[in-house]
Amino acid sequence: MAADDDDAAAAAAAAKAAKEKEDAARADAERRAEEARLRATALDEYEQAHEALWAQATAVVNVKVLIPIVLDKATDSYTKWRGIFITVLGKYALTCHVLEDEAFPTLPPWVQADSCILTWIYGTVSGDLQQSMMMRQGIACHAWCYPEDEFLGQKESRALLLVTQFRNFRQESLSITDYCRRLESMVASLTEFSDPIGDRQMVLMLLRGLSGKFRHMVSILKMHRPFSMFVEAWTHLLLEELEIDARPPSPPAALVAATPHPAAPSAPAPPRQGAIPPPRPNAPTGGQRNGRRRERGGHGGHGGP
Repeated sequence: MAADDDDAAAAAAAAKAAKEKEDAARADAERRAEEARLRATALDEYEQAHEALWAQATAVVNVKVLIPIVLDKATDSYTKWRGIFITVLGKYALTCHVLEDEAFPTLPPWVQADSCILTWIYGTVSGDLQQSMMMRQGIACHAWCYPEDEFLGQKESRALLLVTQFRNFRQESLSITDYCRRLESMVASLTEFSDPIGDRQMVLMLLRGLSGKFRHMVSILKMHRPFSMFVEAWTHLLLEELEIDARPPSPPAALVAATPHPAAPSAPAPPRQGAIPPPRPNAPTGGQRNGRRRERGGHGGHGGP
């Protein structure tokens, strides 16, 4: 009897556990169905709210007007390209297509918007990147992650390379504005590589790479107290550039050297020691003058009556 009671209790416990498991599975299924219903409702409302924006996005013919940066492995333009791209996607409420992994391939509006973003990505990258992306044949999120892995995957080596380029960068023939913007772009890229550059170090690198015509500004800016911020140094150099460009051009050095100068009268050279001085012209003496007078007077006396 005791064994039968134990079997009955075990069977009852097993039946109860099975029923609880079945109830939990049913509740989980109902919860999932409710979540799917709510998500579908939210997606419908989201699509209706942004239908006009998505229509504008699909009407874009030349995406390079919106995103003028071409992403290329040879140039470090990923930071700028990504920033402009995210801004454009935010304008049309499409950032979820690249920043979230969730996909809705059964919803035609979502598929159309995703295809639009894929077109934009393919149209703003170089040929080799475009070929690598198209070989994977994925959604926009997959194409978006590929250049991120390509440019940010090897952070250490790329950061070292970029630091070297930053420290060796020189102004040369660049204008002050282009020079400072290039420095800012490098610093932004290094920040993404978790290697930020401080403002003081930016100013020192700015002064170090200036061209020769701005060398006099290096000591001036270094002596500022408090030490100049990067934007302040940029402004001072820009004003100096405007002043230098406004100055009248100086004449060429060859022209200055070839201009004739009036020759100064040279003093007579002193006679050398032991040399015979040149003869001086004889000045008429008093007797000679009187003789001439007598001679003229004599002529006058002989010719008289």
